[in-house]
Amino acid sequence: MSAQPRTIPIRELGEDFSIDDWKDYRSILPAEELDEAYLLARLDDESPGDVPEDSPLPWVPMHAWRALAQLHAPSVIEPVMRRADDPDYGQAYTDFTKLSAEIGEPAIAPLQAILADRSRPEPHRILAAKGLGGIGRGATDATRATIAESLLDQIRHNPGDGWINGTAVAALIAMDERVAGPEVLRMYKEGRIQGGIRGEELTSYFGPLPE
Repeated sequence: MSAQPRTIPIRELGEDFSIDDWKDYRSILPAEELDEAYLLARLDDESPGDVPEDSPLPWVPMHAWRALAQLHAPSVIEPVMRRADDPDYGQAYTDFTKLSAEIGEPAIAPLQAILADRSRPEPHRILAAKGLGGIGRGATDATRATIAESLLDQIRHNPGDGWINGTAVAALIAMDERVAGPEVLRMYKEGRIQGGIRGEELTSYFGPLPE
């Protein structure tokens, strides 16, 4: 009889500097910890100030949001955006594109809503654009087309959102949406796309600007 693989509680996982090579939390965590409510609560875990330098506790929120993404839980989006506002949790910002891709289609509607909401902080809307691009890279043609249209709509209707619009274009490029090229180049020439992507990146991918 083969032995069951050893599981590790989330509070014992400890440091992990990986960017793309995430742990498979569904096979590592105990079954009782593979619970959305439990993992959402772990996002708010704060390590005591006097923990040893090698304590695993400061890493608990990161492992929790990665596990929730692998469980395809869009409920993780808002708390990770809030974590990304904290300079001590730069990994939340770094992880966001992959996190969105791991959640997959259930994340599309929440991210589209955040991107379209001009009352939201600019960093949150930038993350939403990044997340949509991450999902679009591995999506079906129909889903990718839906995401591309929402990114283009952001640029069409919000010409003053230079950095957000630049991030939306970067997401289109990540999705290999060359068909959007003529419209993107025209909007760039109109000044709708400023930060988030360099002009030479845009033209090297989509081609020269229109006359």
